Amino acid sequence: MRDFLLDTQIVRYWYDDKCAQHAAVLRNIELLRKQAKSLDYAPRLLVSVVTLGEIEFGHRVQQGEFNKNQEAYSRFVHQELPVTLELTEDAVAAYGDIRARLFNKYAPGEKRKRGMRPEQLTDLSTSLELGIQENDLWLCAQAVGHDMVLVTNDKMARIHEASKGMEPALLVQNWTRDDGASLAGH
Repeated sequence: MRDFLLDTQIVRYWYDDKCAQHAAVLRNIELLRKQAKSLDYAPRLLVSVVTLGEIEFGHRVQQGEFNKNQEAYSRFVHQELPVTLELTEDAVAAYGDIRARLFNKYAPGEKRKRGMRPEQLTDLSTSLELGIQENDLWLCAQAVGHDMVLVTNDKMARIHEASKGMEPALLVQNWTRDDGASLAGH
């Protein structure tokens, strides 16, 4: 049985009852909990340190009148998602694999020459050229490295395409659609 890693948007939709996606996320969480009742294992819903960093960034750029809501949101995150997923060696290996696949598939030809040094491949334009968000790549790496399901509303088309055939596979669910949650994985 797999656990579920929730990205920043899904956590926000779960918390914010003013979001159009709130009701669907709640229904999917309840569906998952109902499915889990018949099993010996209750899957965990986890939040990554990467997601916590994104939430903290959002709080710091929205200062002033939002402070009470920020405190309530932080309490919600820590109460509903008390287990934080740290970056570990498993995620590091998966990150390297996924990023290499992305690089080999999408990097401009002049950057894919043999003999280039690693530091020549890590400039700031690389994520833009690869068509990815760096934090999304880390979340995918954590999900793959820990054989978890990533729950996101992000498309991440290039990451999906490049990670085809990986073992373990990148498993993603979108809980903003009804019946998006499944213990089966995909």
